[in-house]
Amino acid sequence: MIQYGPHDKMCDLICEDHFMLFVLSRFGIPMGFGDSDIEEVCKRNGVDVKTFLAIVNMNLHGDGILPKVDKDLHPEAIVKYLHNSHDYFLDYRLPSIRTRLLEAMDGEKDVAVVVMRYFDEYVAEVRKHMEYEEKVVFPYIRALVQGDSGDDYHISIFRKQHSDIESRLTELRDILIKYYTGKTGHVFHAVLFDIFTCADDLRQHNTVEDCLLVPLIELLEK
Repeated sequence: MIQYGPHDKMCDLICEDHFMLFVLSRFGIPMGFGDSDIEEVCKRNGVDVKTFLAIVNMNLHGDGILPKVDKDLHPEAIVKYLHNSHDYFLDYRLPSIRTRLLEAMDGEKDVAVVVMRYFDEYVAEVRKHMEYEEKVVFPYIRALVQGDSGDDYHISIFRKQHSDIESRLTELRDILIKYYTGKTGHVFHAVLFDIFTCADDLRQHNTVEDCLLVPLIELLEK
């Protein structure tokens, strides 16, 4: 398995796995970096390279290769990455899938009502999950970094109640594949692909929280 380091070219990283475009976007790194290496690009954009590489390599290999978690990682950078991920899912990705689902099932009214109800309930669940992180977990982490966390909350509370958020989307995908008997043109297959991709993205998002952010905050709490 390839492990990327600070002196590998950023362009090579993107060409190796185009899903790394999501990572760049969430760190606020624009295109146009030429042949610059990862460290140079990160420095130009005010991104901590060690934290960037930890998330990159975790996304490339899932939980097969977990990064060493130590206090050199920047919790604020991880929080920014996760916050931007939340914006992407809630404001763009999930609404886009909803629009395509409606288009794909045009003419299949009875099925569409059931599918859209399921999808809307799922999105409400995701929104509640992410809003808790935005309103409780992230402010706690920011305060902890500033040395003012208080005694009412610890990251173990989050760890114990944290659940995956992609499973119901995967269930919807499986239902459509196994039981949908309506027309399946280009739009239907495109939205299925979007659901596959979004579920993978959400799973990687959870891995960053569970295997990188939580262990780091546990270190800082000691």
